[in-house]
Amino acid sequence: MKNIVCPASIQKKSIMLYKTVSVFGYLPVKYSLNHKFDVDGKTLLRTMFSKDIVATLKPLMKTIIEAETLMWEQDGNVVRRRVRYLPVPKIKSVGPKKVNPKWMEWVEESEVDLENLVVRYRNIPTNDKVAELLKNSGEMHVVQTADGCIREIKGELLVRVFLLGSIAERLIYSYAKEILDEEANAMKQVLAGFRQ
Repeated sequence: MKNIVCPASIQKKSIMLYKTVSVFGYLPVKYSLNHKFDVDGKTLLRTMFSKDIVATLKPLMKTIIEAETLMWEQDGNVVRRRVRYLPVPKIKSVGPKKVNPKWMEWVEESEVDLENLVVRYRNIPTNDKVAELLKNSGEMHVVQTADGCIREIKGELLVRVFLLGSIAERLIYSYAKEILDEEANAMKQVLAGFRQ
């Protein structure tokens, strides 16, 4: 097995993406994304996973067409939620075939430990055929710093398409990073508004 690591210039931006290649089958891309916030970790997670946050963030984001909370519940320091997202399509067509925007729609399923600042998540495509081919899950950890906190999102992305899978993984990861960067900036606006 062999690891393919991104150039150091990319890693310096708090991004890491590497692929383990195996002759025995498909193995996922592993990724890591960091975002810095100037609030403490508990404030960040309580805001990020508050009941109405999806509706609050949606108008501040240009990468998402639709966002809808399907389920939200809290049991002590644990929050569970399911949120449906429809992103602005990046790929209009593959050859002569037009890409239906709904093919990119997914449901985030998260369980949040507000006390220990840990989130476990899965992103599940709403299209059954896409869901068979694409798997994404991971964890988010919030680390306290002297002047706020850092949100670290780690996960695995797997596209089960022979030969083209690794290309699709890189495209999906790249767009997911764009969405998460925009979400982090929108969250900073919301947090700044709370402090005023």
